[in-house]
Amino acid sequence: MNLSRSESFRRMPRISWLRWIIVIFGFIVFLLVSLALYIRSADSDYRHEERRAVAIAKQQGELTDIDSADLHTWQEKVWIVTGDDAQGETWMIWERQSELLKLKVSENVSKTRMINKFAESHAGEQPNRILPGWFQGAPAWEIRYWSETGNHHEAIDFYSFKDGTKLKTYELPTQRS
Repeated sequence: MNLSRSESFRRMPRISWLRWIIVIFGFIVFLLVSLALYIRSADSDYRHEERRAVAIAKQQGELTDIDSADLHTWQEKVWIVTGDDAQGETWMIWERQSELLKLKVSENVSKTRMINKFAESHAGEQPNRILPGWFQGAPAWEIRYWSETGNHHEAIDFYSFKDGTKLKTYELPTQRS
């Protein structure tokens, strides 16, 4: 049985270039939105904890202007919030599970003073990272650096926040490729 003449001349509908461009553009927008939502949800727990730490610093620590909020994890998880009070004094607040510790930066070792002290004791070495932290039950500065002396390695020094004395050095194993 033969098809009718009109059926034999029918073509399959074709998608025009304009429609292909619209479909591809729509797919790319879908991928970008999906990626943005994934990234936002992946870091939402961290951002929630950070907002909570800032809120506690403002309410209980009486800070009016927040400069930074850093999470330090070594022996325990501690949020350190730096900011100014109503009088313009700069404070650091260590938020632990069991307590809240508030110290005036001007009465302790500031980040700038700690960098200068590190430069004096480690000639020619530059810190990769300096963070306020919590070490051996007290506020501390954590300085990570690359040591060029002896066998080249990465190291972490802990210094007391109150007077800048060196507490401990950890030498990290080098990774060979």
